[in-house]
Amino acid sequence: MNSRSSSRPAPLPRLCAAVALAAGVLAPAAPALGDDLVVAPAPRSRGVDAKFRLLYDPPAAWPASFLMRYNPSGAPPAFADSSIMTSALEAALAKWQAACPIDVAFGGVTGVPPESTVFDAENGPQPDQVNVVGWKATPSGISGYTVGTPGYAESGLWPILDADVVVDPAKISATPQLTRLLVHEIGHVLGLNHAQIDGTMMSGPPYSLYNSLDNLTADDIRGCRCLYGLPAGVTTGLLCTPPPIVDFGTIAAGTTSQRSFPVVNNGNASTTITSVTVPSSYQASGCASGTVLPPGGACTIQVTFAPTSGGDHGGSVDIAAGDPPAYRVRLLGAASGGAGSPFVVDIEELDFGEVEIAAPAPRQRVRFTNAGGTAIVLATMSFEGAQADDYSRAGACKNGLSLQTTAYCTVDIGFTPSAAGERRAQFVAQAADGRRSTVTLRGMGKSTPGTPEPNAAVPVPVVEYYNASIDHYFVTIAPDEIAALDSGLLVGWTRTGLGFKAHAQAQNGYQPICRFYLPPPAASHFYSASPQECAVVQSGNPSFILESTAVMFLAAPNPVSGVCAAGTVPVYRVWNARADTNHRYTTSLAVRNQMVALGHIAEGYGPDAVIFCAPQ
Repeated sequence: MNSRSSSRPAPLPRLCAAVALAAGVLAPAAPALGDDLVVAPAPRSRGVDAKFRLLYDPPAAWPASFLMRYNPSGAPPAFADSSIMTSALEAALAKWQAACPIDVAFGGVTGVPPESTVFDAENGPQPDQVNVVGWKATPSGISGYTVGTPGYAESGLWPILDADVVVDPAKISATPQLTRLLVHEIGHVLGLNHAQIDGTMMSGPPYSLYNSLDNLTADDIRGCRCLYGLPAGVTTGLLCTPPPIVDFGTIAAGTTSQRSFPVVNNGNASTTITSVTVPSSYQASGCASGTVLPPGGACTIQVTFAPTSGGDHGGSVDIAAGDPPAYRVRLLGAASGGAGSPFVVDIEELDFGEVEIAAPAPRQRVRFTNAGGTAIVLATMSFEGAQADDYSRAGACKNGLSLQTTAYCTVDIGFTPSAAGERRAQFVAQAADGRRSTVTLRGMGKSTPGTPEPNAAVPVPVVEYYNASIDHYFVTIAPDEIAALDSGLLVGWTRTGLGFKAHAQAQNGYQPICRFYLPPPAASHFYSASPQECAVVQSGNPSFILESTAVMFLAAPNPVSGVCAAGTVPVYRVWNARADTNHRYTTSLAVRNQMVALGHIAEGYGPDAVIFCAPQ
């Protein structure tokens, strides 16, 4: 854009569309329900690990007091008396109120059903801002879910505007089940996501297992306090900034990759870090043992992923500080190739896209070739990682097979998701001499057909503009910016007739896109789907203005092949390589090639340099 004051759209507050979060909790088995419910395994690490996840990105919380109401329509006979739900809801609210200072109360019975909307002439259906617990059928495998809507704020926590809880009348048979479910769902209402570890009230897919806990754990309490502060009379240190997950992706064995994150004491008393420990494939530095963090004090932990062999290298950073348990940051990392790899694979990562729970995805084939100078015996083939049981294999590669030089065999990988959310694993082919070759596997599980996912997000247009006077391109999803550009309020900008689609709200399988304004001489904008790239751009360019960490949501391509998942189309990015930096984003390969012919540089992943994947 040409000028920050007159010809670039200013960011304006706008209401975000509702996001449906299928965040139900499994009820314990009941004879009357037969096989209608899946019984989750017993928690494996109750009270040992602690690292909550926040539901919204950016984080959101209720800005003031709010009410939860009850709609008894559709209640099963066991709950025909509304006082039963009233008591269960009040008991669930009381458990969270004892943990952190939230101002919420039961608001009585209402005739408004959950997930109701009001029509706005400019923005279409909007949440009605009446928070309701009600009854209706839920997707397969869950007994309830929460639908939450965040608003927008220039800084700090975004406000939560509306939250409804749906309970399935066919899957709840007793008051204790109902109360447990409501405690879990109220956690979502408050802005907490499923924890990335087992054994907490907020545990659930994709990183942990549902359970039948009755009370909040230390992890649940810490998450609530990081959103709403400490209760009166409580004095303690509190670490809110470590991320729940650090994902290194897949790198070659024998190479390294680094990530860092801040550790800030958000409590009202000093806390001392007594240890920071990582698994053998990682090293950690910073926040040394004995570091004292006063309230507001901070240090930085840098984690280096240095795998020496292929395969899954998941683990955690354990930060012991203050009262136990330790804060646990989940590490995701895998290694493939490298000097020690016995086979060459034709693709290092398979992405199965989104698949119905319990439904098999089409198999994908991987070729393993002996590129060495001697024969190799294939000793074992196995799946490793958090969701290894969701994957299967078939094909010509067999244990004990001897492959001569240049010979190859194939493996057909199958994927059948057992739960909703991202499902990750590694396929490892190991030679008789112990060397390993690895293929990264990922897929998304979604609810089975029969009950639709609530309020599935609909992608919206991203419009491209061109300013001939400065030879700059600009894309935007914001209705206020589009209106200002189309009206001529911002002089010199005209539509090119091109664009693509994106999600305006967080959606499974899609990444938040950060947007920077680059001051003159660039006077332009930059978009990225990589949180690491966003952080590098911000730290390395203090004059750049971070306008949003989530201006829209797009999928990321396969980092090796550049291939987009089913249901998405490639988006290409080119850079003009001039002092007045400007990038163009297009789904047209012909346009991308035309820009390259004019001297622009293609930026992206894989041979086609794909930067984003846009929903169709």
